[in-house]
Amino acid sequence: MLTTFWLYNLGHKSPSVLSPLTIEHPLVSDQSKKMSLQLSLLMLVVLYASSAASSCQRINNDEFEDLTNVMRKITCQSGGISEKPAFLATLTPREVALTSGSVVKFDSILTNIGNGYNANSGVFTAPRKGTYQFAVSFVSGHRNNEWLELTLAKNNNRLVRGHAALDPFASGSLQATLALEKGDRISIIQPRPSGHVLGENYSMFSGHLI
Repeated sequence: MLTTFWLYNLGHKSPSVLSPLTIEHPLVSDQSKKMSLQLSLLMLVVLYASSAASSCQRINNDEFEDLTNVMRKITCQSGGISEKPAFLATLTPREVALTSGSVVKFDSILTNIGNGYNANSGVFTAPRKGTYQFAVSFVSGHRNNEWLELTLAKNNNRLVRGHAALDPFASGSLQATLALEKGDRISIIQPRPSGHVLGENYSMFSGHLI
């Protein structure tokens, strides 16, 4: 099995400077093929970086992230493993009292691929750029005539709202699909003067890269 990469010399723009990098892969097993492909991709990055260093222009962060995204796609299409960030966390205390601006800290992490969600802060930080889908399902506390409202915020900017009815133990939900940059922060905030949310795993917060 042969894998050939065509590389540009970044110091020139002429197509004539294209040169092939050919690596032979022994057909031993699927695992060996995956490892060989990953090694080939690593060599491609090294050659790309060294070529850029010798030219007038340097690789900026966006160009490097574009390159790594291409590598993830190649690895995935070739049978390699490329897990997308995803998380699911629930609220375990029986009931949580919230004040205005409180971040709901879903404390029990069931899934956290990419380690983007922090149970201590209740904040999800995007580990990489992309389009993410989020969902929140919640149940209000036992108090009468208390309106529970939750808001999804991106970098502290409140975007999407959901609420439960005035009845005790009423359910509510919200969903959002957002384009995020690496490092963007998503949290669930209670915007009203007060509120109570039921825990015991009835209320939950999840998200994943599409």
